[in-house]
Amino acid sequence: MKECLAYYTVDGGSVFCTLLDATKAFDRINYCRLFQLLLKRNIPSIYLRFLLNLYTNSVARVSWNGILSKPFIVENGVKQGGIISPVLFCVYFDSLLLHLRKSGIGCYIGNVFVGALAYADDLTLLAPTPRTMRLLLQICEEYGKNFSVSFNASKSVSMYVGKHKLSSDLHFCIDGNKIEFVSNGVHLGHVIDDKLDDKSDIISKRNPLCAKVYNVLCYFSNRDPAVKLKLMIPYCSDFYGCVLWDLNHPFVADLSIAWRKGPRRATELPYNTHSVYIAPLCELLPLRIELACRCVRFICKCLCSENYVVSAMARHHHHIRLFVT
Repeated sequence: MKECLAYYTVDGGSVFCTLLDATKAFDRINYCRLFQLLLKRNIPSIYLRFLLNLYTNSVARVSWNGILSKPFIVENGVKQGGIISPVLFCVYFDSLLLHLRKSGIGCYIGNVFVGALAYADDLTLLAPTPRTMRLLLQICEEYGKNFSVSFNASKSVSMYVGKHKLSSDLHFCIDGNKIEFVSNGVHLGHVIDDKLDDKSDIISKRNPLCAKVYNVLCYFSNRDPAVKLKLMIPYCSDFYGCVLWDLNHPFVADLSIAWRKGPRRATELPYNTHSVYIAPLCELLPLRIELACRCVRFICKCLCSENYVVSAMARHHHHIRLFVT
């Protein structure tokens, strides 16, 4: 998604992005439609019969304050928390992605279609013009009617990424409901900004980092410094999404400052210890170098990915930049 936004705006262009939310998507799966799609994929009949019996003969009861209701038959939806449920949902939702790709509209990078990106029930639509976005939304509406999927306009957002001013009367709708335009939106835990600035995303990771550091220092205050450091490293070092940041961003330096306070206090180093020596004394890489290493590993995995969209984006990599000094 970020690669596509960067690709379309690098030379002064613009792109529209809509993050669609499907209401209770797992609960709305229509069994007839699901098993029709599985038949088209040539699933072995023995597995298909097993799934058919598993879902069409499913019975549930409601527990309320220690009292159980009468049994009732479950007539739609996949089991919440079931191991196979996400796979079945992907098969069900994949038909929408195929319709969107076959439409021939939306964003492309070369000959690679990136106009519709999805993970589970989170769907992102990318279009170079408002008319194209409306056509993509229309396809989603038709799919929803045929496959019992309802898109929630109140939880969906649209963004405009570009240098030109956006018209105040421009809006998009899904199922007759208006979708709000925002300057940034959260998608799969990442904060996407209409200026393609990583500031908001970095801040969203820095603030929890400070809380995690103080949690370790508080709950394990009487432990040996080596123990506190060993606990702090895995607990406070996830930095989800850091592989997509511009490492030359000034807020990466702020994140490094917040991170250094953790090892310094965990190992009880003097407050005036120079920041350059904290990482070596703790047998760690400086945070900026650690993030750069993660970026390199991430790009290498993307280049070798079996998913042709992921590998194609990695070859372009307009957005991912490594600046290590």
